[in-house]
Amino acid sequence: MAGSALRRLMAEYRQLTLNPPEGIIAGPISEENFFEWEALITGPEGTCFEGGVFTAKLVFPPDYPLSPPKMRFTCEMFHPNIFADGRVCISILHAPGDDPLGYELSAERWSPVQSVEKILLSVVSMLNPMMNLEQMLMQQ
Repeated sequence: MAGSALRRLMAEYRQLTLNPPEGIIAGPISEENFFEWEALITGPEGTCFEGGVFTAKLVFPPDYPLSPPKMRFTCEMFHPNIFADGRVCISILHAPGDDPLGYELSAERWSPVQSVEKILLSVVSMLNPMMNLEQMLMQQ
């Protein structure tokens, strides 16, 4: 399984380097281990994070993309979805299937169609409360 995970991570890295999303840089910490990545996220404009560059680490499981990676900010961050130790808590990073607590729809949780890019874009969206409010209002 790790072989297919490695191929998938290499393809995602190639895509991120060819067409990087604005304000995001991400890739393996070393060429010897594609299962640990570092990400640099620029704070969204018009937010309290604007002007900041925030470092995070992603650790991918051997069965990626069947299971989600773990993401943790390695710099100080204050946000309701970020634990004191830097762990990021968003639906897209939660294991696939039904939520045992009943808060999330299974469609909101991890699925193999997700990608590193989608995770990082979700985190940028999380850092922009106005974007989140606009999305919620559009869904009504």
